[in-house]
Amino acid sequence: MDRQYEEDYSNYITPDLLRDIEEYERSIAKRNSNEKRKSRFPSDKDVVEAIKQLTQGVLTRDIAENLYERVKEFLEEQGYDTRYMYRRRFWRLVTNLVKKGILKVG
Repeated sequence: MDRQYEEDYSNYITPDLLRDIEEYERSIAKRNSNEKRKSRFPSDKDVVEAIKQLTQGVLTRDIAENLYERVKEFLEEQGYDTRYMYRRRFWRLVTNLVKKGILKVG
């Protein structure tokens, strides 16, 4: 602990209280560093990359039937929080990929 800090606050805080505060701050810092990072939401780019990987560039009827669920599972395995990835957003991205020629319909 910094000597100046101890001198400045010795009139206001007892040594026991200061020690308790320091222990608490260390435990919080340790817990935060050990905690798994909060799940983040997938961006459009993340969803597009998942679609590309799962379809391998070709969208067939068999793949399209359960593609939404497969992409959600894939992204969850990657550590993303997919509860706000709605079907409308997903199919808009798929449609744009087809229009741009990135996904071939077969």
